[in-house]
Amino acid sequence: MKSVLKIRLLLVLLVAVCSLNAQTYRLEVGYNNPVRKGAAFSSTYFNGIQLGATAEFDLKNNFSLLTGALYNFVYSDKIQKYPNSATATYTTQGHFLDIPVHLIYNYPLTKNLKLFGFGGPNVNIGLFQNMKITSTQTYSPTNPFYVQPRSINVYNGSDKVYQLNRLNLQIGLGGGVQWKRYSIKSGYNFGINNLNRLDTGSMHQDGWYVTLGLNF
Repeated sequence: MKSVLKIRLLLVLLVAVCSLNAQTYRLEVGYNNPVRKGAAFSSTYFNGIQLGATAEFDLKNNFSLLTGALYNFVYSDKIQKYPNSATATYTTQGHFLDIPVHLIYNYPLTKNLKLFGFGGPNVNIGLFQNMKITSTQTYSPTNPFYVQPRSINVYNGSDKVYQLNRLNLQIGLGGGVQWKRYSIKSGYNFGINNLNRLDTGSMHQDGWYVTLGLNF
């Protein structure tokens, strides 16, 4: 319930910011590569796409503020190997929403060309994440290597192993180049809060991305 209230407050804040007069609106599309990791867990790497819109507000001395909403679809097909050639396959599909609040510094090179760097918080909200687990194991359920085949939504809080928080607070850094109405940028988001809802160790989700933008 607390996570739902936090998400609603963040969305209200986003609407309030976007109600101001932005100097630049931008469509963005790109590739993202999140990784979910923890000391007690093997890392899970995702590949995906990112699509959305941002608004940029001019400040002073070549600084500006960017925010918006970016939808992400990610996919992972991880194979975990065990003794005697046994394997467990974890196929995951995730849907996320990114809400960046980035401070940008722009460095003009010519009238139509500029470099820029940015940093600031990013709010990553999990919408839906389904994991299907299949296995070639022949172990008994009492064996410590045993993995139960099943399909779960990691956000519903019913699985004994995977229960994740929807809210992922991150700090992002990156940079890019803009020529006339077109831009390309790349950045990395560092996960701050623990996503694991169970008492089995901390888990964080970071992510690298690259996007193309079109101003309008």
